[in-house]
Parts: sequence; structure tokens; C-alpha cells
Amino acid sequence: MPLAENDALSTIGASGRRVWLYPLRVVGRFVRARSLVAWGLMAALFVAPWIDIAGHPAMFFDFPHRRFYFWGLTLFATDANYLLFLAGTLVFGVFLFTAVFGRVWCGWACPQTVFMESVIRPIEQLIEGKPSQRKKLDQGPWTPTKILKKSLKLGAFLVVAGATATTLVAYFLGRNGVIEAQFAPGSHPIGTAFFVSMTAIFMFDFTWFREQTCVVVCPYGRFQSVLMDADSLTIGYDVARGEPRGKPAKVRPGAEPPAEPAGDCVDCKKCVQVCPTGIDIRKGIQLECVNCTACIDACDSIMDKLQRPRGLIRYTSERALEGKKTRIIRPRVVLYSLGLVAVLAGFATAVTLRQPVEIALNRLVGAPFVQLPDGRYQNQVELRIANKSGHDKTFEVELLSPPAAELYTPIPTFTVAHNAVQKFPILVRQVHPGNRSSTFALKVKDAEGFTETIEGVFLAPDRE
Repeated sequence: MPLAENDALSTIGASGRRVWLYPLRVVGRFVRARSLVAWGLMAALFVAPWIDIAGHPAMFFDFPHRRFYFWGLTLFATDANYLLFLAGTLVFGVFLFTAVFGRVWCGWACPQTVFMESVIRPIEQLIEGKPSQRKKLDQGPWTPTKILKKSLKLGAFLVVAGATATTLVAYFLGRNGVIEAQFAPGSHPIGTAFFVSMTAIFMFDFTWFREQTCVVVCPYGRFQSVLMDADSLTIGYDVARGEPRGKPAKVRPGAEPPAEPAGDCVDCKKCVQVCPTGIDIRKGIQLECVNCTACIDACDSIMDKLQRPRGLIRYTSERALEGKKTRIIRPRVVLYSLGLVAVLAGFATAVTLRQPVEIALNRLVGAPFVQLPDGRYQNQVELRIANKSGHDKTFEVELLSPPAAELYTPIPTFTVAHNAVQKFPILVRQVHPGNRSSTFALKVKDAEGFTETIEGVFLAPDRE
């Protein structure tokens, strides 16, 4: 029994084999706007590891030193709580923007769409020509011209894939590390392996997998039905205006007009020809649609030629297509908005209250205490100072209690560079406190008014 028309993917043929797509590239107001957004996103991606802000790369995941540099903000390992705010922002942000704007992420900001539609397909068209020329080239024999064009195309794809992989590695190794790894792969085996793997994945996607990433792999299209409703913004075809399809019939003088005049859709199929996933938007909202807006520009260009109003295919909602009014404010939008505002407010509060200096005491490895020749006991601890401010700081340490104890430090003051963590050994001496353990208090201060008191445990042997 044959499948219904809407039950089969357009990229799967009758034999079950993949149907290769040759989408026509169209340029219109939406495609131009989307291209500007895409190039802006790519600029941010490629520039971030190579420029400095506040003395550090704009984006750098420095795992060996447990730092994360994010456009001037330095996060330490102890700032892991910010990951909760990041996760909350992503969750509520995705929920809210999908409920309101539908799959705007897929068409405007997803890396797959950004690279394929703004870089890879333009390169392919530049080298191999229009869709009909590309199809003829693929089906033709291997001639010197075909070999040359395919080699040029694969070389260009390899440059894009390599540059992207290099940039991604720079996010983790830093720009100096990634350059060193490029010229001496053995110096960074993990970085080199990551670079080679990512380059291979990008080449596989650019050259073969392509729209299958959206259709087969990406889960977003599958759970969008849970996040969207009839009021969510989407790209839709106006059935009431477009049907029945066909050019208007010419009515001869004195003849009866047709009983059912033709709609505005002339069935040119240009909306199908430009679709990067090969769907027919006139069949309704489909999982494979990534909202890339190419069909809007294609249809508008035909409407302009026919001197008909634009918008036969447009940004709209299912409710609007049914002739009803779209509701912007609705329960799910309100709940998602409140959740997002709460998370952002929490993040802003956490950043505002973030202390510029963090102090901690750690006991050093080895004997917990030693007895000195004068009979007193000595504990050796480590003072950990994290300077999260934007400049170097110099600290002094003072023993507050117990009164009879003494504090010894190798240097009188401790200087910690900005966005750095340094550890300093400290010796605390006192007579036996009477118990196996007692507490002592230190005051750490700098010349700018910072003061913090921290307590430690003084250990001594059991008294006989």
C-alpha cells in the first residue's frame, strides 16, 4: 500500500535511497537580513579567541588553570554556581523564544544553517554553477573539468572546516597553544586530535550529510510541537488565498467567467526549489522546515512579477492562517517570561554581590603539627587568595586569636595579580591549647579597605 503524500520525506526516493537536493539560491529581503545576522554570528565566533578584553582572550576555557574568560568577565572554579544560571537562561530562553517566535533559532542562528546557507552553498554555486548545472555535473562522467571543479570545491570546504576547527580548539588551548599545536602536533596530542576530529566532522557535514543534520539528527524539530502552539510565529502558506492553484483563465468577450477563479498560487514550485530541506511549504507546517525564509523571498519575487500582493507565504501563525487573531500574551508565554526574568535577575544579583577577593585556608600535606624545641606546637597551613578584581592587590595577614599564639609568614605582604589565585604558607605557633584541637582567627586586609576574617583549626596531640 503506497504511503500518503505527506508521510514520506522528500529526501527519500521510492526505492528508499537518498534523493540529493540542489536548492536554488534566492536573494530577497529576508535572506539578506538573515545573511547579515549569520555573518555577525560567525564574526563573533571567529574573533572571540583572538582578541583581548581586560588582558585576556574574549572567550577562553582555561581548564588547566580552572578559568573561564567571557567577554571581560573572569569566572573561577569556585564560580560554578553561575553554570546554574546559564542552564536556566538556556532552558527558559529556548522555551520562551520557541513559544513566541517558533523555530527562529533554526533559520537564523543555528550553526548548521548559518554555515550551510551563508558559506557552503554560495561557494558551491560559485564553483559549480546553478542547480541544473550542479546536477548535470554530478550525473556526468569524470572529466578534467569535473575533477577540477570538485577539487576546488573540496579544497574550499576544507579551508572552512579547518579554520572553524582551529577556532574551536583555540577556545580551549588559547591562541598560542593552538598555533603551537598546528606547527608541532605532538606538543598537544589532545588538541591535535580534537582539531582533526572536528575538521573531519565538518567536512562530512559540508560534503554529504547536509540537510540530514536537521531532518535526522537534530532533536529540536521533534520537541518543537511541545513548545509551540497555534499562536507561535511560523512560516506558513495562505491556503485561502492561494487555492486553487493555477494561472487565471482568460475569459473571452461574452463568455461566462469560470465558476471557481484561480487563487494567487500559480504552482511555479519555486518555493520547493529554494528549500534547503526539499519540502513543499504548501502542505502545511512540517518537521523538516527550518524557517530559513527562502520560500518567502521566492514567492514574493513571483508575486512582484505578477503584480499581486506579497505574503502568500509569510511569517504568521496557524491561528492567523485560520482567519483568527493571534494571541501574543498567553499562559505559557507569561510563565516562560517569569522564569527567564527570575533567572536573569538571580544572575545579575550574583554578579553584583560577587566578592572581588576570595580567601580560604587549607592544611598542607604532611604532619598536622610539630613540636618546637621550646615546647610549643606549630601548625603549617596554606592561605589561598583569589583576586577577582581588575588589578593587582597586596595583602597583609594579622593573627587575631588566640592572644598567646604567634604568626609567622615568609614575607610580610602577599601580592596577587588580577584574575589570579596564589597560595602562601603560614605558620601558627602556640603552647598546647589544652585540647586536641582549637581554633585560631586571621584577618586578611589590603590597602583599599578590603578586610576579611577567616578561622582555622589548630591541631595538637592529646594531653597525657
